[in-house]
Amino acid sequence: MTPAASTSTRTAPLDHTRTGARLSTPTARSVALAALSLGTLADALFRDGFGGPAFALWIALLAASLVSLHREDGGRLPREVAVWLTVAVALAASLIWRNSPALIFLDIVGALGCLSLAAMRLRNPRAGIFAERVSEVVTAAIRLAFDTAMGWIPGTVRAVFARESSPAWSGRAKPIIRAKPIIRAVLLTLVVFLAFGALLRSADPIFASFASLPDVDVENLAQHGFIIAVFTVIAGGWARSALLPPPRDGYHVPELGFSLAPLDIVMILATLDVLFVAFVGAQLGWLFGGEAFLRARTGLTAAEYARRGVFQVLWVVVLVVPIVIATRGAARAEPRLARRHTLLAVPMLALLGVMIVSALARLRLYVGYYGLTIDRFYAAVVMAWLFVTLVWLYLTVLRDWVRPFAAGTVAAGMVALFSLNAIDPDAIVARVNVARTSRDASRSLDLEHLATLRGGAVPYAVREIARAAADPARLSDSTSANDLCTAARVVLDRYGSTRGNYYASRADLDASWRFWNADDVRAMAAVRDEFRTLLAARHSACAAQRTRPAVAR
Repeated sequence: MTPAASTSTRTAPLDHTRTGARLSTPTARSVALAALSLGTLADALFRDGFGGPAFALWIALLAASLVSLHREDGGRLPREVAVWLTVAVALAASLIWRNSPALIFLDIVGALGCLSLAAMRLRNPRAGIFAERVSEVVTAAIRLAFDTAMGWIPGTVRAVFARESSPAWSGRAKPIIRAKPIIRAVLLTLVVFLAFGALLRSADPIFASFASLPDVDVENLAQHGFIIAVFTVIAGGWARSALLPPPRDGYHVPELGFSLAPLDIVMILATLDVLFVAFVGAQLGWLFGGEAFLRARTGLTAAEYARRGVFQVLWVVVLVVPIVIATRGAARAEPRLARRHTLLAVPMLALLGVMIVSALARLRLYVGYYGLTIDRFYAAVVMAWLFVTLVWLYLTVLRDWVRPFAAGTVAAGMVALFSLNAIDPDAIVARVNVARTSRDASRSLDLEHLATLRGGAVPYAVREIARAAADPARLSDSTSANDLCTAARVVLDRYGSTRGNYYASRADLDASWRFWNADDVRAMAAVRDEFRTLLAARHSACAAQRTRPAVAR
């Protein structure tokens, strides 16, 4: 859909009510009512904690509210907006399935990002994911953030209480307008009466004996009011920004304010090329020289070397991508300069690809020595996504085909996120670590780390704890007994049917469906099946841990 076609979907009668970046009075009132309803619903859903079904329901209602408001405003929902809203609801629903903290965080960020893209595209057809320039997307994102945080309350209040230009509406609104001073006076008087009355009752028991006031839990009331206010502002600001007309200056995107000369580009990119060549050369040294080369140059073993540098390489790649895009955008519009930029940037991307492969090789070496962790697993996933981004950057930006770059990068990220929800990272980490120790008896299994994993990793933890408890040699070793004691306690405290259990206590709350999670159900079932075994393991391991210092003395 062309920008002209998209902007013409709103009906003409509404245009005369809009001046600048303001909503029409009926639309503003609908936005305020929907935001207040969503804020109140958020208080009911989230007051006892954050749960998957509750979050998914709220995001779905938020998306449905935007669709309804847009149709009420006389517009037709663009297909791209519908796609982003659907993906946002799907990511929010993933919280019902998985319980890994890192994956939950990524799902929430992904859902909020999709909602942001939907609002940006609805207001400005050229600010969608297929924008001609990346700067247009960035500008629209900044405008959305500002409108959501700062623009909703004053803008909506002005529009809600504004007088409609229609004579028919003015006649109907006269009784309401006349009643405004009375309503305001009653509300202010009620607040003063309750506040000072409560203070005087607490100051004197005689006064309190004949002055009866409602028993109000001020702290609880403040908590409810805070939750309602926060989510009302978020929902209202987001919806208002999406429904606002385009800015008066059309789709103007501010320029960077500077341009780069050929010497600037050559110096910046050539410096990075030289640094990356030197770094890759050092990587080739340990790759072909082996541990003897490492000891001679650094004094480190291969295991110690493998633990370093993975996250630093990750940050290098993350920072170089915007540098390449920014230098391309700030370069003067000269074909010769564009070719020079490409000649310097392509080797840099190739070197970054080699650095990613080298970091993955070091990560594999690390896993062989120390086992896999959640942090290292996600680092590998991000590096794979960045490798795809580098290839896509070459195919688009460096070949003067900028429009699909943002769309392809976000699409690759969404595919990776949905894939993570499907494969269960915690279960993969547990499976890799257990298989590693099964292949090589000299490798020890970190039971304490295994017990902290969620989802499909819990059955592995239960099985390995039971197997370790049946090994007398493990109980005779202080370190192994301590790990076994901690692991058994963590699993039982988190998923066992014991008093004070977090998941069990949430299940006893009213409307406990708000917290239901498929991974939690499977984990509690695995612990319930081996509950006696886990209790015996905790008892034996923790008892051995407590008695060992006394024996030593």
